[in-house]
Amino acid sequence: MSDEATFSSRLFQHKVIPSVNKGMTDGSKWMIVMHGLGDSLSSYIELCKEINVTGLNYLLVNAPFNHYFGHSWYDLPPAGKPYNRLEQAREKLAGLIKEMNDFGIPCKDIFLMGFSQGGLMAIDQFTSQKQLFAGVVALSPRIRVREDWEKFQVEGKFNTPIFMAHGYYDEQIPYQETFEAANALKENGFSIKFNAYEMGHEIDIDEIRDLREWLNEHL
Repeated sequence: MSDEATFSSRLFQHKVIPSVNKGMTDGSKWMIVMHGLGDSLSSYIELCKEINVTGLNYLLVNAPFNHYFGHSWYDLPPAGKPYNRLEQAREKLAGLIKEMNDFGIPCKDIFLMGFSQGGLMAIDQFTSQKQLFAGVVALSPRIRVREDWEKFQVEGKFNTPIFMAHGYYDEQIPYQETFEAANALKENGFSIKFNAYEMGHEIDIDEIRDLREWLNEHL
């Protein structure tokens, strides 16, 4: 593979944050970071620095559609039916992953991470591809899994580690909704670590610490 910092996408506005040091790792792992509705990649630069996992490179992307002063992955009512344009975003994200593969970064070295809408995209992309990823991170997500997900199942996919987190007091996506959806995925065989926090629709410092520990376990 070429020098990690030289990766560039033609499909997304993006920013690469290369690993500060490789430590005892080979520095081959990457994490695609996806923001929530109306936000942008710039809000997640400090988060990646706080996660601070040795040997992990970050690829922050802006969602493909404009939403007021930020971006979105799909529409929300009344702009359109629920999840309108999700298929377009799914295909474009798959294109980004192919760009990474062509650059020399295989799916087994890629973590998919997102907050809120980005969390839905991380789960959706994982269940929409036959490739095996390094892991999936969904923070305060609304979980939606495509109905035909079983046709994308391959050997070892149920072993892919998934980190989910949600706030008890989330005012935008009810905790119980995400908790029950996560349990449904577990019942279908997915390997999920679900953490709950005393917070709203946000990212908490304890959540970051737990995520860092989880990532270090799976690099």
